Amino acid sequence: MKAIACTLGMMLAVATWTVPATALDITFDSVDGTGNPIVATLEAGGYRFTADSLQVIGVPGGTYVSNGSVYIARTAATSGGITLVRADGTPFALYEFDAAGPFASPSGAANAQRVDLLGAQSGGGTLSASYDLSGLSGFGHFGLPASWNNLTSATFAGISSDATPAALALDDVGVGLGPNSSVAEPTSLLLALSTAVGMGAVLRHRRIRRPARRP
Repeated sequence: MKAIACTLGMMLAVATWTVPATALDITFDSVDGTGNPIVATLEAGGYRFTADSLQVIGVPGGTYVSNGSVYIARTAATSGGITLVRADGTPFALYEFDAAGPFASPSGAANAQRVDLLGAQSGGGTLSASYDLSGLSGFGHFGLPASWNNLTSATFAGISSDATPAALALDDVGVGLGPNSSVAEPTSLLLALSTAVGMGAVLRHRRIRRPARRP
């Protein structure tokens, strides 16, 4: 009986705590992009984006690439990048993003031809990766490996074909709460609870039908 109770407890614990937290797709559709304003910093979905020459592109027009929605861009072709942190300072995971050179032709010479991504991890580790933008007429979608977790910051830098800084646009940034944050998955939790209820009913039925011991 005690062994079964322990087993049920372990099932509930696993269902509740080992399922990864649902990730968040950060878009900028709720940000006011009227007039394509330049901002010092921007917060969306509990995350903060900072950069010099950080611009909210809400009206692409003939100057900026259209993405069908509001996006952000670092329009300066100078050293630096767009840095992402969680607003409350806790670690997070990064699993995908959309990127492009922000300028439409004929002013597209300042556009990034690749994205250099640098991640700083809690505890002092670093991660780096590069993603090719050449040949794209608009935004491209890029996924990251599962190792991009426990991050304190992630910086997206636009690089031109001659390896110099270039303008970069971002949208649909996929983040998670990090490897130490988990939530209960409803289907798994429901299955565990149903199993526990069913086994409990069987045990009660057996106790009722068990004949009394003779003295």
